[in-house]
Amino acid sequence: MRAPVLLCVSLAVSACSPTFELQQELRRVRVLAIKAEPAELTFNPDAPALPPPTQFTALAVAPDERSVEVVLALCRPGNAYSGELECPGKDGATLPDGQLSLLDPNVQQILQETANAGGNGAPLDFNDPQTRAVLEQGVPLFVGYKATDGSDTPEGLEQGVHPLTLKLTATPNQNPRMQDLLWEGAPLAGPLPLDTELVLRPVLAEGSQELYDTPAGPRSEQVFYSWFSTGGGKVKELRSLEPVDGKPGEPTIHYQTPKVPQRVTIYVVARDGRGGVDWLARTVDVGP
Repeated sequence: MRAPVLLCVSLAVSACSPTFELQQELRRVRVLAIKAEPAELTFNPDAPALPPPTQFTALAVAPDERSVEVVLALCRPGNAYSGELECPGKDGATLPDGQLSLLDPNVQQILQETANAGGNGAPLDFNDPQTRAVLEQGVPLFVGYKATDGSDTPEGLEQGVHPLTLKLTATPNQNPRMQDLLWEGAPLAGPLPLDTELVLRPVLAEGSQELYDTPAGPRSEQVFYSWFSTGGGKVKELRSLEPVDGKPGEPTIHYQTPKVPQRVTIYVVARDGRGGVDWLARTVDVGP
């Protein structure tokens, strides 16, 4: 559902823009990540009451630091990636202030529709053994988003979906926690040298890589990072990866600073592969 980054359809090469936007460059409205707190929509089977609302936060950016408005909605059952669902819109329950509350009747209706997709229309019963067995494995939901800077241009709009798991558990997945971004062993700070390749290293807070159960036994999360930057510099790797449990990984990336003085922002988004998300942004000056 994401709007194309830069598409040029033409028979004449000269009619195309001389440069193309890389995924890690920020030249249009972009939603780099959406974080749910907690990372899963969960029910504790031993809790006497429903859980508190889930809070969603979007990392939305636009050139020149323009403000971006983001609308979120819980989507009805269907192929969320096909573009057939209008969510936000008629096929979603709007989440006021980014909050998903299980007390919201519109949310309840969509959860009921999800439970009954292909079923017999019976009321959703969390005490039913079959329902519990399905929920213990996790049921996929989707939160749709629409981000706009108000310019009414293709570059000023992005739409997409964020996956969310509905699960019955007493130990929900937690978001990783970004702690710092380092250059030469110290927190990244300006001024940075012009036209220089830097090696940047993200730092996770202790305990961010959780241990979780799988059919093959307990495993640790392998957190991966997505990188983005504004300005004339260049992030040379779109993604990097933490090593864990003997699995190889390299969390650092290379960043080429701009050739002319300017202020840039570098974003790094951490994901744990199970719906957990966090991010960190550093705005620094380059050059004298």
